[in-house]
Amino acid sequence: MIIRGGHNIYPARIEALAMRHAAVEKAAAFAIADPRLGERVCLAVVAREYMAVEPEAILRHLDIAGLSKYDMPEFILPLEEMPLTASGKVIKRELARRVEEGSLRPVPARFGPPATR
Repeated sequence: MIIRGGHNIYPARIEALAMRHAAVEKAAAFAIADPRLGERVCLAVVAREYMAVEPEAILRHLDIAGLSKYDMPEFILPLEEMPLTASGKVIKRELARRVEEGSLRPVPARFGPPATR
């Protein structure tokens, strides 16, 4: 669970909705530390072969799929591959560690009202 400003956000829901996007092969939502809100949501995505994942398109897709604006990722992290365990599960703590140390740089993504999308 990600706790952003006292609001509980469930990564599994974000991941499930993101996986419905035609260009997304893998998705993992994880927390990025924030001094003001406690945590912020980052969505790491691996695009399908020969496709690209645009942050605005992902947010638009999540909105259409019914994700609350309070649960929207604030960062998108495009990756070529995810760090996985031997059984194939994404190692989210490794993603968070790499972002914190600066070896991965997520793209800020702001979800706005329809006029700004």
